[in-house]
Amino acid sequence: MHRWHGIYPVLYAFWDDQGRLDRNAMARQVEFCLQSGAHGITVLGLVTETHKMDVNERLYLVEMVGELIGGRLPYAVTVCEPSIEGQISFARAARRFGADWVILQPPATGGTGAEATIDFFGRIASALDFDVGIQNNPVNLAVSLSADDLVRLFEIQPNIRILKGEGFSVDIARVITALPDIAVFGGHGGIEFPSLLRAGGRGLIPAPDFLKAQVNLYRLWREGTEDALKQAEAIHRAILPAVVFMSRSVPAMLCYGKRLFAEKAGIRNIMDREPSLQPTPFGLSEMAIHLNEIARAEQLGRAGRVLEVHASE
Repeated sequence: MHRWHGIYPVLYAFWDDQGRLDRNAMARQVEFCLQSGAHGITVLGLVTETHKMDVNERLYLVEMVGELIGGRLPYAVTVCEPSIEGQISFARAARRFGADWVILQPPATGGTGAEATIDFFGRIASALDFDVGIQNNPVNLAVSLSADDLVRLFEIQPNIRILKGEGFSVDIARVITALPDIAVFGGHGGIEFPSLLRAGGRGLIPAPDFLKAQVNLYRLWREGTEDALKQAEAIHRAILPAVVFMSRSVPAMLCYGKRLFAEKAGIRNIMDREPSLQPTPFGLSEMAIHLNEIARAEQLGRAGRVLEVHASE
């Protein structure tokens, strides 16, 4: 029904030694995502460090990534400007730079209630003439909507047809049941990805740390045979410890998740933009363990014998 589906990794922001966005590292990241089978690419999520950029840097990054993708994959852009007017302007700019759809974040500060949040999203979406989604993340964002409020928003706003739903899978399932035509993507690294798929979700918008494994998981799920579904579940079980490790906090993802991904993508000389969590020797040793777990998980589903050994342990 909906053309937007699959795994849309959220790009990390890589910085050079002058503190500027590193185009070469970003290009390597885009190519890694393409070669790993991503169904689309997302930018300006929490792992893109939007909170450490000004609006000009965010626009520059959106334009840069649009050029790097060059129309080879669908392109989604998260919009996090603090005002209604700012989000409308930024979304239109993202569209000019190649975005196929946008993901609106709620207001940055709480205290206004569900009605004001619904109005905020509705006024922005009504001003745009292309596909619009919203992000609902009760864990990491100050403002979120309940399942009932999400249903109400989608029922009254016809231009919002995509949800990045990062809450409890049981709550997201209620939204999908009430609104089966909405394309719902999960987040939080895919910590409940199989549950979301069982509920009728259309895909995942994670950091790119587990991209190859999660693309394979999604392919197997869509195959739908009993054996393929078992293989998909085995992949999830294999990467779950690493997903939990990386999902403890946004600073942890930016510290260890970015370094783990950089190791996989061959990106060297990781520079941090302050303030940032600095890695510890123990943290790096744990990251190395998870890197090996991910490498093994990427083999699951490609060779049945490998799967059977791990599934029986």
